[in-house]
Amino acid sequence: MWSGEVVMHRVIWLRLGGRRFHLLKLAGSFFVFAFVLKALEAAYQIFVTVNKAIYAQAKPDLIGQLFGWAIAAPYNFSSEDLVGVLLGPIANFLFWLGLAVAALMIYQSGKVILPVEEWEQQISEHHRRLISKAREAHAKTYRKR
Repeated sequence: MWSGEVVMHRVIWLRLGGRRFHLLKLAGSFFVFAFVLKALEAAYQIFVTVNKAIYAQAKPDLIGQLFGWAIAAPYNFSSEDLVGVLLGPIANFLFWLGLAVAALMIYQSGKVILPVEEWEQQISEHHRRLISKAREAHAKTYRKR
């Protein structure tokens, strides 16, 4: 049974060269593309950091040049140092991957729900209540005759 609830959604269109583009999907596709590229760049940075760590373990005298900091003597690049060096690139990768997923959700949604629509929905609910009260009042008046 239809409850009478009307939900309105805004679809924003952009017209370029005689073609219409769904603006939210267009923006979402650019964001997905950019965030996937940034996630791939962050994944590459993880591999670069791992290679630097391998060189640092093989030649501890290059630690200062590879990472910009030096470990006190005796030179030793431990597994704790490896974890510490990889934390930043992994966090960066997860950040961009999360933004890519959020952009994909925006792209797939295809609609924008703005607070204005909630306001419109509240107004329409208010109008529905007024109309139903008017019908009831009319029905009572009609029954009395």
